[in-house]
Amino acid sequence: MVRSYRFAINKEDDLIDASNKIITTKKQNLIHQLIKVLRYPEDEGHNKIELIDGFSRNVYEVRLLTEIGSKILKKIDFEIVDIKQSPRELDTYVNFYVPIIKNENFELMLRKLCELGVQEFTPVFFKFSQKKYLRKLKEHSYQERILKIIESATEQCEGSVFAKLNPVIGFEDLIRLNQKIDKDTIKLFASERLSLSEGPREKAEIKQGGSKDMKKVSLLIGPEGGLSIEEVEALEKTDFKGISLGKRILRAETAAVVLFTKLGLI
Repeated sequence: MVRSYRFAINKEDDLIDASNKIITTKKQNLIHQLIKVLRYPEDEGHNKIELIDGFSRNVYEVRLLTEIGSKILKKIDFEIVDIKQSPRELDTYVNFYVPIIKNENFELMLRKLCELGVQEFTPVFFKFSQKKYLRKLKEHSYQERILKIIESATEQCEGSVFAKLNPVIGFEDLIRLNQKIDKDTIKLFASERLSLSEGPREKAEIKQGGSKDMKKVSLLIGPEGGLSIEEVEALEKTDFKGISLGKRILRAETAAVVLFTKLGLI
């Protein structure tokens, strides 16, 4: 049985020459994985290699050209056997305003949302966000870690396009930004204040099967402690619609996944 393995190349350092059907990569972890883990070329007949560039839907089926010897390789060449368009990317563009939460929970949340197909993340510092988590997220080394998590999750679920990670913004910036967004963007937020039927606000409803009409969606959840009353009111004034996630109070990383699934895109 032939198994498929998908790897991302580095679009800044690597070369895709489609006209000559050649891809050259200098990505050392890819080279290590290919030779030491998958044991290429001796096990080539049992493994099919696919490469993605992370910014297009192109999936390149390739064959190893470089001769593998005992010396350490700084780069390897592939022959492009076939180019396909990935069927696993969403037709709806989803930007998720994610809360800054405990680091391991933040990483889990982004990983799961990448698997579901979110194309853009914007971390937001809310009233109840904790500053100690904000400091970590602003570190360059941690941002590099997050990008690797996004890349790994995309490879694992056979996606082809890496989600964009935006700089951290404050809640006031979020409101200003969304005053400029076109009216065709569907904007939804989840709040524990809407988890019960009490209260004057009307809950937004998502019609199942209507996802084909959604071209752009912005989603938002609050941090541990939820959204403040002032934040909920400000969101509603910028056309965000509140949606209930049920009667239970969910952890932020759970709420993010549940809110996405409400769209009916999967």
